[in-house]
Amino acid sequence: MENSIKVICYGVGVIGGRIAKAVIEKKGITIVGAVDIAKDKVGKDLGEILGLDRKLGVTITNDPEELFSSVEADIVVHCTSSYLPQVYPQIVQCVKAGLNVISTCEELSFPFNKYPELASRIDKLAVDYGVTVLGTGINPGYLMDTLPIVLTAPCLRVDSIEVTRIINSARRRIPFQKKIGTGLTKEEFMEKIKSKVITGHVGLYESISMIAAALGWKLDRIEELDPEPVIAERDMETSYTKIPKGYVTGLKSVAKGYMKGKEVIVLNFIAYAHAPEEYDEVIIKGEPNIHEKIIGGVHGDIGTVAMVINSIPKVINAEPGLLTMKDILLPSAAVEDMRIYVA
Repeated sequence: MENSIKVICYGVGVIGGRIAKAVIEKKGITIVGAVDIAKDKVGKDLGEILGLDRKLGVTITNDPEELFSSVEADIVVHCTSSYLPQVYPQIVQCVKAGLNVISTCEELSFPFNKYPELASRIDKLAVDYGVTVLGTGINPGYLMDTLPIVLTAPCLRVDSIEVTRIINSARRRIPFQKKIGTGLTKEEFMEKIKSKVITGHVGLYESISMIAAALGWKLDRIEELDPEPVIAERDMETSYTKIPKGYVTGLKSVAKGYMKGKEVIVLNFIAYAHAPEEYDEVIIKGEPNIHEKIIGGVHGDIGTVAMVINSIPKVINAEPGLLTMKDILLPSAAVEDMRIYVA
């Protein structure tokens, strides 16, 4: 590819902004447009919003259709919501403009079971317009689905897969700490669970679905347990708030996939302040058994930024349609000029 890859950033909040900053540092890729609905961002230069000491010549707009018609781009990096029904119209806008899409929407990572009609529409539109749509990130997108799928490659038989991700949430951004109930009483936490204000980790259902599809397993059902609070055993403090002993310091989310009445896939997502050990672990029982553990874990925000950027060439090279991480070429870092990875 001779010319730089041209990117539109659709959503420049915390994650979208970090992706934009990282793109600016890469060779062979250029941001040509930016979309956001926040009133304090619209009309301003992207460089200013990102806290750079220079302007980028990219004005943030709240009118994606006008932007799509006025600039040439290869791909949209989409970061607006975790939920497919909310982002569906935005994805359709991009596809109808003839643009490839990578989205951090968790429910887009494998939407075929939960939202079969929406998934079918997106896939058909993408094929009709000759573009590719992919939902990815660090999780879902890698640690709790793509990675365990790849780890099964040397197995003659797989009986079960268990994945555990433990995060010290005190090291994460404040919105994340708030999202997992940090600093609440147990009663407040349970009330917010009941009212769906706190939902736990979004994407476990999709990750189980992707693993099962990759292995050809026909699951009886997928069970997502209500998130449980992790209670502070001592007084502690994070960048977000003080947490008295007995208050909530985070949560545990668990999802299970059953086949022939047995648990065959278990995903454990545990995030709480000052967790003594962080790690990402995959345990596969089969022939042979496989036990993988990433000591220290993968930082979620950094990992998501990297997964999105590293997937850009693979999406551009891919066949049209709504694809998942199990469908595209083996994921890897794109550490050189981005153009060399595009066929």
